[in-house]
Amino acid sequence: MSSKDVLTEGELDALMDGFSKGEVAADSPALERDCEPFDFGTREQNLLAQMPALKRLHEKHAMALSQGIQTLYRVAAQVDVAETRLLRFDKALEAIEGPAGINMMTIAPLNGLSFVVIPGELLSFLVDSYFGGGRSGQASAPRERLTPSERRLNDVLTEKFIATLTETWRETISFTAQVQSFESNPAFLQAGAPQSLALVLPFVVSVGEWSACIEWLVPYPALEPLRVKLSSAGTLEKPAQGASNWEQHFLQALQGVDVEVVGSFLSEQVSIADVLAFKPGSILPLKMPNEVTVCVENQVFSIGEHGVHNGHKSIKIKEIISENALH
Repeated sequence: MSSKDVLTEGELDALMDGFSKGEVAADSPALERDCEPFDFGTREQNLLAQMPALKRLHEKHAMALSQGIQTLYRVAAQVDVAETRLLRFDKALEAIEGPAGINMMTIAPLNGLSFVVIPGELLSFLVDSYFGGGRSGQASAPRERLTPSERRLNDVLTEKFIATLTETWRETISFTAQVQSFESNPAFLQAGAPQSLALVLPFVVSVGEWSACIEWLVPYPALEPLRVKLSSAGTLEKPAQGASNWEQHFLQALQGVDVEVVGSFLSEQVSIADVLAFKPGSILPLKMPNEVTVCVENQVFSIGEHGVHNGHKSIKIKEIISENALH
């Protein structure tokens, strides 16, 4: 059943008014029709259709969050949106898998508590990436709580989520967010109004083939007073201010470009006569240095030390060479 088969609030009011005035007969032939299947999900789809600006704001937030994660943790992360859903609040909380960074916050002018849920597997991945740990690709053993490092990264990532949320929604609604409490075990969560609806906005964080999903849970009744602003077509059609959106677009697109990385151990100058004298079995004496120059696309990028990591030869970066230092 499509959303057009469901009466709007205005149509319902007109129908009830017609019944009260006798303009609509109670024994209308339409009331004698056989029962028909009804999709209860249609109501949720209709509610979301009344806020078209929400999708655009969701996408803008994902783009800003992607750049924020890349800046914080120096990983080529991409953040995409998934389908926005309307669920009963208790069902939305039951779907959270632990341990996770479950951040409960107030976001004025919205009423009630909102939840930002950062999965434990994402926090574990970021800890390994940030501190240089290895990932074998195998599933980790079940656990009940986050590590102190994961908890700290949760706090930092939540701050970035709030900052990008405030910035991307600023032209539509001015938000003021504050974290009220934290929990890592979903079993300890309680919904204030279990039967009420929650709007679930997913942010899929991908690094290569690996991905995890951050979710923002908002009480739907808190958004209803803002429906007029979120239904405005002007929010969707408003042109971008300046080049900031284009800059973010190109920065995100560049994350998928392959570049050549070369670790240069040393270079030695020899005469042409020596080169002409080379033959199979010739020996060129070299003294291995302690430091290695790392070049990206033939441009000096950093200085590092060579060694072994997880059974593979590798280079540990000691210093990033700035562009100014090369001139």
